Amino acid sequence: MDGKMKFYLLAELSGWNCQGYVKDERKKIQESESLSILRENVRKAKGHLSGRAREVVRSYEALSIDPKTVYQAFLIENAIDYLALHSFPEYYINPLAIDPDYEGEITSIGDLVFECAGEEKPLNDIILDENIGDKVKKEAVSVQLDYYLSDMEHIVSRSIDRVKKEAFEPKRDIISAILRFLEVLFFILANVFLAVLFIIPFEAFHAFLFQPDPTFLMTYVLYGYPVVIFVFDIVYVLFQSYRTRLRESFEYARRFLAKNADTIYETIRQTRVDLYDYICGAINNRMVLLGDIKDFSRLKDAYIDLRSVLFFGNQKKKRTYRLLKALLITMTTIALIAYVFSFVVYLLGSLFEVAL
Repeated sequence: MDGKMKFYLLAELSGWNCQGYVKDERKKIQESESLSILRENVRKAKGHLSGRAREVVRSYEALSIDPKTVYQAFLIENAIDYLALHSFPEYYINPLAIDPDYEGEITSIGDLVFECAGEEKPLNDIILDENIGDKVKKEAVSVQLDYYLSDMEHIVSRSIDRVKKEAFEPKRDIISAILRFLEVLFFILANVFLAVLFIIPFEAFHAFLFQPDPTFLMTYVLYGYPVVIFVFDIVYVLFQSYRTRLRESFEYARRFLAKNADTIYETIRQTRVDLYDYICGAINNRMVLLGDIKDFSRLKDAYIDLRSVLFFGNQKKKRTYRLLKALLITMTTIALIAYVFSFVVYLLGSLFEVAL
């Protein structure tokens, strides 16, 4: 807020009506560099599971840039400035919960911001600061690591809740099972009938295989139905293979978490101890931390991929999944129509032994 608006803010707090100046301030906020930075940072934060990353996203989505008074404009502008500052990855990345495939500007745990002696600054700066005692540094590190541990335990808890939700919704599971059964049943019937057309053709029908006549429906059955089913089969297999691959990690995690959740908690607690010892070693030796941002991640380890559990619902929003799903629905509809048409023509022709 510039000096002019600060004057209007003071005037408004003194009882003046300064609403006429709010419109210009609203436009200024919407076009501000802070809001632009915040938007870009929020886009990146959406790819992280840490509590602080999720809080940045929630706070941004809750913003309402529609001030009615100069004072409200002042509060909104300050809120945006604060969020923009704390929306950078060094503030919200949790080294225990970072994606092991992460490729970003933060390359070391030493780049992360810790609070020590009343200041927020990168851990590497704290390690090298000669004005802060080692005991104070280690206490600050311990407090921050306790938060990281609590945050990671919350991620595990959310994963378990997600697994339970998927596992204990019988009504939805029954409907899904019925739909999958019908999908498989139609796939089998459509292909069995395709085989029947050529393995058990009656004489009048078989004649059109060598002498097609576009004035007879049987010609379209013999030549059109196989093409439709061939395309349907390809789309069906592609979609089922893709869906199985998406669910693989989730299904394994669901089975594992159902019986071994305690193992996950024990592992991340031990990792917190290992990380503390690692940083304390750097403090004792005044050693800068480099290239270790993913070394203590427990988001995806030897047990399960927690990210696949929490982001499972988002997989269905991917362009590839939606495209294959749409193709499958389209081809299933076309194949069903072709199946009913061809079956009726074949049945009537075989019963009456006439060419249709």
